[in-house]
Amino acid sequence: MQNNTPLVSIIICLYNVASFLQKKKLACILQQTYRNLEIILVDDGSTDNTYSLCQELQKTDSRIQLITKTNGGLGSARNAGLDTAKGDYVWFYDVDDDADIRLVEKNVNWMETYGSDVNIFGYHCITPHLHLSEKVRFKEREIHDNQTLKSIFVDELLFVPNGNGFAWNKFYRRAFIEKYGFRFGNQRIQQDEGFNLQFYPLLNNIYISSELLYTYYIYNSGNNRSRYIPDRINIYISVYNQFQSFIAAWGIQDKRLEKYAYKRLYSGITISLMYNLFHPNSNKTYKEKKIEFISILEKKQVVECLNYMQINKQLNLEQKLFAYVYFRKNFVLFYILRYIFNNLRFIKKKISRLYAK
Repeated sequence: MQNNTPLVSIIICLYNVASFLQKKKLACILQQTYRNLEIILVDDGSTDNTYSLCQELQKTDSRIQLITKTNGGLGSARNAGLDTAKGDYVWFYDVDDDADIRLVEKNVNWMETYGSDVNIFGYHCITPHLHLSEKVRFKEREIHDNQTLKSIFVDELLFVPNGNGFAWNKFYRRAFIEKYGFRFGNQRIQQDEGFNLQFYPLLNNIYISSELLYTYYIYNSGNNRSRYIPDRINIYISVYNQFQSFIAAWGIQDKRLEKYAYKRLYSGITISLMYNLFHPNSNKTYKEKKIEFISILEKKQVVECLNYMQINKQLNLEQKLFAYVYFRKNFVLFYILRYIFNNLRFIKKKISRLYAK
């Protein structure tokens, strides 16, 4: 590589991912065809042997930098990586996924050719335990004015199967990030979308590729729903507030955005009440769970969301039954309904497996 070749910072945040490091050894990163890289590994206070494995990898490649910090979640870890980065361009990679070895080379070429501040590219979405595989592909576009980006945002960048709020299917010009001081929120989940929502109203130069350059795995264990997070509902409300601020900042009048924001929040309410409240890692008593149940349902944004979903007929029969309970803050009835529907789902799953044999 020539000295004038753009430097790319690849930021990889790690927390208790020893099994993935042992299995994959960052092969798809170290084998990238584009070689002028600084590979920033941020160990976010891992309690397994993630850090020692990173040290071993560092010995094999001089481009690897290793940072360690106390555990603060993915957002704070990525911010630590951004604070360290020196590259002209930045890309975030998740260690449990895979990437095309030409990903960086292609994106640098697009950045240099089109003068883009952000690139977006497609990805494969694989759910191993369900044997599902889907291609998420975008329409190729080169855009150089914010109004055009705004006109296609909802249909082409928001309503995307499996989502487009991720950081890993985007390639960033670091000068653009630093110009506006963009950073990730400190919440432990759903940091990516808030980070990306910051830049759309300010972005003029973007290249959207139709190519599939990344493979995203949705695992049965270790996903967002499976983790216990004490302030989970506040995170969903924070993302909802960010989305409302984004709509106001960009002046988008499309009513579908309001519906999208409320449906996202409703999903978060459901996960917080149905799963997080009863998570095995929660040591709350029955009485404490009841108090938290009522506290969640009394939050202003939760009340607004439930009213919207009911008024606009966005609820199926099961959801209507739970909404009835929510409005009355009846924890006993909620407990019974949850037990009934969980058992019905379990029976349905057992029957499906029997017929599958």
